[in-house]
Amino acid sequence: MSKATSSVFDIVATVVGMSGLRLDRSALQIAATFFLIIIAFFLTLNLVSNSKEALVYVVVVWCIYYGGHIIFYKAKLHHQMHQRLGRKRAWTVYEVVLGVVYFNQGWCVVLFLQHYASSLDLPIPHLVIFIFGTLTFLISTVTKVWSTLLVGMDVYYYRDLFMDEAGNGGLVTTGPYSIFSNPMYGVGNLSVYGAAIEAGSLEGLLVAAVFQGSIYLFYGMVELPFIHRVYST
Repeated sequence: MSKATSSVFDIVATVVGMSGLRLDRSALQIAATFFLIIIAFFLTLNLVSNSKEALVYVVVVWCIYYGGHIIFYKAKLHHQMHQRLGRKRAWTVYEVVLGVVYFNQGWCVVLFLQHYASSLDLPIPHLVIFIFGTLTFLISTVTKVWSTLLVGMDVYYYRDLFMDEAGNGGLVTTGPYSIFSNPMYGVGNLSVYGAAIEAGSLEGLLVAAVFQGSIYLFYGMVELPFIHRVYST
């Protein structure tokens, strides 16, 4: 495989992995994750048919990923998984579940914006809004993918946090990390705001703000203390 081909595969694998499916895992793990994502996809297509159900879907995802994740780590439930399943098997189970949650995190916003569109009346030409949304999406996506390529998919899936040990290579300070302390949570989340504005959704902007604020809450309550303790910063 040439270097160019390898780089393209790395980018594709990173984008797909960020969406919930890690292509660098065993065939069994890939199949299990893909199967669960497909179930979630078709279930939500059938269950989310109006604005109320779309709101419930967003709230459920928030409870699982943001609120639930904080409780998961603050209660040290990952340590209990280590003890009951063994560290390697526990990590595999956690990674599969987190992959499905990652899918739902993005998919719930898509469905939400479909049901909460045109509530934001901006005195701006649609072409300007479209260009703004597209640029925001591109800048946000490139920053997030670039950041993930630098730290690796294991860090994206919180392997160091889950295993309660420092990851390989230590803290990254190059690329977007030379400008921002946490580019994934900052610039990397701007695409949701752009999508909400393009959809004309005031409710979508509120969801984007709540999701971003919640991930920073997770960072402050869980990740930052871990980084200071394990990486001695």
